[in-house]
Amino acid sequence: MRTRGAVPRPGAGRRARLLRRFVLPVIALLALASMLTAPTTAEAAGSKYGNARYHQWSWVTSHNAYADDDTQWPVPPNQSQSIKEQLDGGVRGLMLDTYDPKGTGPVELCHGGTSLCYEQFNSALLTVVNFLQKNPQEVVTIFLENYASRPTLSKAITDLLDAKGAGKLLFNQNDYGIFSSNWPRLRDMVADNHRLVIFQDSWDDIAVGSGTLMNTWSHTVENRYSYGQGQPSGCEPRGNSKPLHTNPMPGTTNLTPLFTMNQFSSDNLDPKSYAKIDNGSQLKSRIEKSCRPAAGRNPNFVAVDHYQVSDNSGLTPVSVVAELNRDNYVFEPDPAVWTVNDAKQYVSTYGTNRCMVRGDEFPDGTGGLVTQRACATPAPSSHQWTATKPNYDGKGYYWIKAANGSCLTVPYNNGTPPGDGTQLFWWPCETRWSSGSQLWNVIPAHTDSNGQSHGYYFINQWTGKCLTLDPGTSTAKAGKVTQAACPAR
Repeated sequence: MRTRGAVPRPGAGRRARLLRRFVLPVIALLALASMLTAPTTAEAAGSKYGNARYHQWSWVTSHNAYADDDTQWPVPPNQSQSIKEQLDGGVRGLMLDTYDPKGTGPVELCHGGTSLCYEQFNSALLTVVNFLQKNPQEVVTIFLENYASRPTLSKAITDLLDAKGAGKLLFNQNDYGIFSSNWPRLRDMVADNHRLVIFQDSWDDIAVGSGTLMNTWSHTVENRYSYGQGQPSGCEPRGNSKPLHTNPMPGTTNLTPLFTMNQFSSDNLDPKSYAKIDNGSQLKSRIEKSCRPAAGRNPNFVAVDHYQVSDNSGLTPVSVVAELNRDNYVFEPDPAVWTVNDAKQYVSTYGTNRCMVRGDEFPDGTGGLVTQRACATPAPSSHQWTATKPNYDGKGYYWIKAANGSCLTVPYNNGTPPGDGTQLFWWPCETRWSSGSQLWNVIPAHTDSNGQSHGYYFINQWTGKCLTLDPGTSTAKAGKVTQAACPAR
């Protein structure tokens, strides 16, 4: 995103000329604006995920989450922190290996067989359930490389959830019809309290209590994790996996497979030293250059060793995934988010069929108000706008031009950036220098959880505020188009 600060202002002589130039339009603007209803604020119900579905989000995932520094085994650990510390630190996916050494329970977390067992599975699961009960917006996913029997594993999960009064916490795919309707919205999973998702690789999907243990390979794709003593590179599917670009999952009509990106090598004997290299700039680069192109989408689960270390303290798996989720976010209807249709209309996602319109002209004929009206078909020229590069160096910003060649403009206000709720106007485009009041950063925004529609928000270079439909006048014949704080994500 470009810098939002004000550009250097012109000299005194230029300011005087500009003041004379803008006085009449601003007075006219205030007079005309006074005829409209005063702006109001409205906030939609919030969610940290917006309208994103489960398959549209990304999570840091810890490989061999149970094998940490506290275990005292001679084998080099894959993590430096306990599962509780991992969850508190931002991890939301856990890879666990489950075994039943005695054949009758309890289920243990072991590695490479039952000679090296770390802790009981129900202890780790209890940690997850406690975390979810204390953090009602969070979703945690567990991947089981399972060697326990079906009855023993099912009983261990059911008994623990029932004991905690959390039987409904386990995600049930049948509640959402995912094979035909795709994964649910995360906000719906949160509202339904179905926030513990468990996959296992031993059987087809099985019912456990009121939830489901889903088969890993019928719901996910995954890249190869072993690269010898070298660094992870490329992004080839591992042997059990369908191709990474698979969509939908075979045997379903609409299920997008979840993509687990393994960013570790199990062949080295010093996971922590490798993690310091793998987990920062190499992770970000591999996502951008290899794995996102191979899958056609961002990874959902970024699996790493020693998740909190990297080659750069400012670039860790947590920060890399946070950046992915800024792109993954699906906006709810928002006054500052717009779609642009083939008729060149800027259509609000917040109002019902409301378009940005070139409105009433100032008395001296130099410009006029920008308003919102019901969208028209066919679109008259007063409803049409284009994002156009300035004919001078706009440094990546755009003019938003009306069909008559005028530019969308923030009132100059004698050089003081105006605040929220200021009505915008159309005005001749500046061609010799940039005040910033006519320059807009165009930011793409996902507006549809089905991935079919895309929108934008537009940030003014001078004020750092966004092109906004005024909710309070969104039912008027001619409502306001203003600037206001940009939407959060």
